Formats: sequence, C-alpha cells, structure tokens
Amino acid sequence: MEKGLFYDLYDRLREVNFRSYSPDKLSAYLHGYLTVYAMVRIYPWLETEFGVLYDIHERAKEIARWYEVLVQKKELPANFRAGYAADLMDVYQLYSDLDFLEKGVDAAYDILTPWGSQKLVLPCRTSNICRLLCNCYYFTGDAECGELAGKLVTEALGYTRGNHRGDLLGWWDAICLYDNVVGLMELPIEEQERLKEERVRLAVRVRQVEDDMIEQFVRMGEVSSVDVGQVFYILAKREFVACNEKYEKKE
Repeated sequence: MEKGLFYDLYDRLREVNFRSYSPDKLSAYLHGYLTVYAMVRIYPWLETEFGVLYDIHERAKEIARWYEVLVQKKELPANFRAGYAADLMDVYQLYSDLDFLEKGVDAAYDILTPWGSQKLVLPCRTSNICRLLCNCYYFTGDAECGELAGKLVTEALGYTRGNHRGDLLGWWDAICLYDNVVGLMELPIEEQERLKEERVRLAVRVRQVEDDMIEQFVRMGEVSSVDVGQVFYILAKREFVACNEKYEKKE
C-alpha cells in the first residue's frame, strides 16, 4: 500500500506551487525530494518513475532558492532561520551548489554569534539549531559546534524517554545526523554504542508516530491536520529503504 501511496503523492506534487505554502512547512518536502534524488542517482532506471535527476533537483531548488532569501532576514525567528540555513547545507551535500553552502554557513554563524559575540550562543534549543550545529561541524570542523550539538542531543534523549512527543520527528532527524556526523568523529566507542542503543529505543516510537500520520493521511487525505510534507518525506525514506533491500539482494 505504501508504495502505491508514495507514487500517487509524488505525481500529485508535480503540480504544486510551493511558493503558495508557508516556508516553515517546506523542509519535509525539500528532504523528500532530496531523498528521491539520492535514490534515483543510485538506481538510475528509476528515472522512468520519478523523472530525470535534473528535474528532481530543480524541484528541490525551488524551495532552496526561497530559503536563500529568507535566511538573510534577521527579523525572522532564529529557529526558522536555523532550519532554512541547515536545509541549504543539506542541499549542497547532494548537489554541489557552493552558493547554497556559503549562504547557509554565513547565516549559521550570524545566528549563533549575535551582536558580534566571540563565542557561540544558542538562541533556542530546538532540533533546527541542533541540525545547524551538526552541519557547521561537518563543513567547518568547528569542534564547539559538535560539543553544543551533543548537549542538545543529550537533553532531547532525556525528555523523549517519557511520553513527550513534541517535535519528535524533527529531533529524530537531528539525533541521527549528530550520530552520523559528529558522534563517529568525536565520541569514544562506549558513548557511540550508548547512542546507538538510544536510537534503537527511539526508533520504535518514531515508527509508531510515522505510521499514525500515514494512516490519518490515507483516511482523510489533505483535509486532515496531518503534515503532508512529513508524509511525503516518510514515504520517500521508506521507498529508498525498500529499493536498497530489493536491488542489493539481486547483486
């Protein structure tokens, strides 16, 4: 069912004008397209289903170009700007557009060093800020960014042990990014193992939240309160996993 749902949703999104959406709701759509781009780059015969790589990336860049403008607006809430900057750096990782990277990094340090501060300052303690710190660590090697991201991850893991949902999916992405980017380089082996155990624990809750969102979308469609962008991103990730399992077995 999920495969058919994803293909149907992907086709419907071809006609969507993302400029008519609130920009803070577009990150999941962007990452959904980046996931499809990565999938088709590995399995090029999927172009018959999803279109050529250029067209897929141009769809993602429609959102990224908007973020290029918004990320420079200092009057916007820091959390939103942090998300836009982190997303610009994510786009660069799959398609080397240096302009996106430079604007993302410049905005990041503008957010993290307000008023000309000589040390990093966290304007808020959100998943977007955590992703921003991880990307800054990855692209600049700034160890302080890695340390601060680690503190935010520890806090997030603490309150996700209860029934707290909050921004669970946002924190899941941030925690996975931290583990893959910072943890592998900075954490001792025993801490890496502990973090992996935490990810296994949290993955069960994340899967349930994702399943609930998909079920609600199937039942009510876009008239429901569910975030359609998140559904698109979830289904894209699952389709990528399914493709990996399918085609790796044939090798």
